[in-house]
Formats: sequence, C-alpha cells, structure tokens
Amino acid sequence: MRIELLYYPECPSHERALELIHEALAHEGVTAEVEVVRIDTQEQAEQHRFIGSPTIRVNGRELQPQPHLPYRLTCRAFQHEDGRLSPLPSLSMLREAIRHPEGG
Repeated sequence: MRIELLYYPECPSHERALELIHEALAHEGVTAEVEVVRIDTQEQAEQHRFIGSPTIRVNGRELQPQPHLPYRLTCRAFQHEDGRLSPLPSLSMLREAIRHPEGG
C-alpha cells in the first residue's frame, strides 16, 4: 500500500494529518510507509496535482477528491460524515480509504 501526504507548510494541519494516518493504519492492522511531500511552489502544486494542504492519497486515490478546484498553494477542508468542515479528514474516512484502497 502506498500512502502520500502532500502539504503546504503555511497550513498547520499536516502534522496532525500524519498522526491520523498512522492511527488509521494501526486500527486497521496495516503496515505502510507514508511518503511526505512538501509543496513550496506553484510549479510543484501543478506537478503533484495539489489542491491544498493536506492532500492524502492511498494507492494514488485522493481522499475526498475535489477535481473542480485548481492546483494551488492553500489549505483545504474535508467534509466529515456529519457535514462539518474540518482542516483534517476524520479517522473513519482514513480507515475506510485504507480498508478499500481501490475505492470499493
């Protein structure tokens, strides 16, 4: 399993996002390395198809993709199961992505 965490350093949530990813892996009993990619320039944002920090991909599939958004250096929000917006995905969203990396 391949997990990527892409982040823009001006957004403070990436460290907690990494902790949540590790918590989700532990809950699911999965061992995987997390590739952490720092995005500093607009060129990098475009190259990595980065819509905001944090962007999390499991086997290349983005968690809560938002294809209508441009690639840019910004923070992003995730919509939780209860409708709340948060700068971080929920633990259950991450666990589901790890449980079903093919999107099923």
